[in-house]
Amino acid sequence: MFNPRLIALLVAFGVAPITTGCPKKAPVEEGPVSPKQAFVNGVALLKTPNKAGEIDYAAAYAQFEAATLGQPDYSKAHYNAGWTAEKMGNGTLAERHYRQALAIDSGHVGSLFNLANVLTEQGNGIEAVNIYQTFLETHPDDISVRNNLMEALTSAQMYDDAVLQAREVLLLDPKNVAAYRNLSRIYFAQEKYGMSQLCADKAKTLAEGDAGIYNNIGVTYLVLSDEPAAINEFKTARQLDPDHVEANLNLGYVALNSGDYKLAKECFEQALKGDPGTLDGKLGLATSLRGTKEYDRSAKLYDEIISADPKNQSAYYNASTLHEKYTKDYKKALKYLESFVNNTNTGQIGPDHEVYDRMARVKESQEAENERKRQEDEKKRLAQERVERQKQQFEELKAKVGELDTLLTTYGECEMMVESGGTEMGMMVLEQAQMVVEAEEVDMAGDVMTFFDEIMPQLQGIVPECGTGGGAEATPSEPAEEGAGGEEAAGEEESAPAAE
Repeated sequence: MFNPRLIALLVAFGVAPITTGCPKKAPVEEGPVSPKQAFVNGVALLKTPNKAGEIDYAAAYAQFEAATLGQPDYSKAHYNAGWTAEKMGNGTLAERHYRQALAIDSGHVGSLFNLANVLTEQGNGIEAVNIYQTFLETHPDDISVRNNLMEALTSAQMYDDAVLQAREVLLLDPKNVAAYRNLSRIYFAQEKYGMSQLCADKAKTLAEGDAGIYNNIGVTYLVLSDEPAAINEFKTARQLDPDHVEANLNLGYVALNSGDYKLAKECFEQALKGDPGTLDGKLGLATSLRGTKEYDRSAKLYDEIISADPKNQSAYYNASTLHEKYTKDYKKALKYLESFVNNTNTGQIGPDHEVYDRMARVKESQEAENERKRQEDEKKRLAQERVERQKQQFEELKAKVGELDTLLTTYGECEMMVESGGTEMGMMVLEQAQMVVEAEEVDMAGDVMTFFDEIMPQLQGIVPECGTGGGAEATPSEPAEEGAGGEEAAGEEESAPAAE
């Protein structure tokens, strides 16, 4: 029903656009003196925010549950336990307590209506219809109940009956805003968007300040693929009622769809202020927090959703994705998918269910991450080896600088060294090497060592031709000894001594 981009997002979360329903009744408060202290404690907790400014519904529920366990026929405690369970987002638990309250006191109207509301929200509109119709048999003029009945009939897809109820309400009260608002929802559910918009516009003329009307108009604009107009309507609804649950949820999901995690986070937090138990709000906020890299808080919300609704596929899938793609905790990612199978496999999950494809993907992601880490470790190892090698080359360079300096000092002025260009080249290499050593440019040692490897053998090959000194001429050989009488006569042999 929504535009393609928004449909994909909403389907991924397992939710649909939210339209405004009738408010639930507030919990019963015990008098100043209660027969059960647990009940009093529970009521006190509902009235007292904690240090974070939040109501601790879980703690309050524990007190009401204790009251019902201590006194099983305590209908008010069951009612308050059901109301608190709704605030925790646990409709199944709320339904159980409301039924127990009615079993004790069949005339407890609050339990009756809240049970019907829970049934409507859980998709059991037919039973909710029966509850409202039974009540209307003795209270035919109760307009609020007829409006609630319209919601239940819409949930049960009994649209014609829902329209008939709207007519009954408008006969009793021609300007009833809720009736027109519900008519807008009925036509919306039937995909009659023009009629839905007309009814919403009529409701707007009757109540300019009704945030729910603007929200419903915004939902219709979404379906008509006019997202900018829808956003404007949602924003108007939020201006009229900053904590309006449905408007915040719808704008939040639009923001998620566009990647505006900051706005989405703000919208879902506001929605949860209006209804702390909305699982759609918690799911949207958890995903927004994933986008803002607040992973711990995101994971906590997914766990809260799963605790309240153990068969919530979207929560398991999104929690798995959080750990697979963001925290890289693949064991946790796989554990959520396995828990989903274990908690919901009552013949619904066959071997071809997508959850098994997700499990395979998580395992592939883990293998890919292991390979990435292996390659990263290998790069680090090679980098460390390179650093050590460069250090070694630097030390070798310092030693060779001394060798070259000595060689040039000794033989630099040798004629053969100068004429061959060895002196000039040696001085250039020496200067470069000294600069590297003085600046301690360890990573450049290898490059300079290359020059040494080329120049040193050449210079050392010239050295033997330079003699023993740098620039000194060769020492002449010793002169021949002269004869006793001066120069010898050419070709004349010396006479032997006379014999005695």
